[in-house]
Amino acid sequence: MAEDNQSSKTDRLSRHGLVMALWAPAIFVAAVLFHAGYLYAANWWFVGAFTALVLAFCAHIIVNVVSKTGFTEGEVALGSVILVCLTVVYLITILTAPNASVERLIIPVGLGLGALVVFVAVSMVISFGPRRAFEKFDIIRDNNLRKASHLTHRGGRR
Repeated sequence: MAEDNQSSKTDRLSRHGLVMALWAPAIFVAAVLFHAGYLYAANWWFVGAFTALVLAFCAHIIVNVVSKTGFTEGEVALGSVILVCLTVVYLITILTAPNASVERLIIPVGLGLGALVVFVAVSMVISFGPRRAFEKFDIIRDNNLRKASHLTHRGGRR
């Protein structure tokens, strides 16, 4: 039976604790600012909420760089599910809410969600380069087992 490396477990746990220590207060601040934006009908509250989320994302990227890691599969999955759920809730709100609420929420929240998507895409391009960033979404090429897919001039990356 192989020995587990305790230092790597401790490093992973320390990284996880640091990431949670960054995101927990940022999400709380963003939720409070979203609530204030909804109550007081001022777009600056929404800008502050999305700024808190973007700053937490930047801090998470810095933690990844310092610890020489990337986003874990769980972090990517959680972030993707949360972003998709927020977008669906936003679209359902636009379709079902009274006109006064929709007029108040459509521009600031829509722009904020769009800015988050653009920010994630730009960070992927910066981290991986344009080609590798878009290859992250290319599942067809990963399942192509033909010999030609291994050739460099054909775009093979195996």
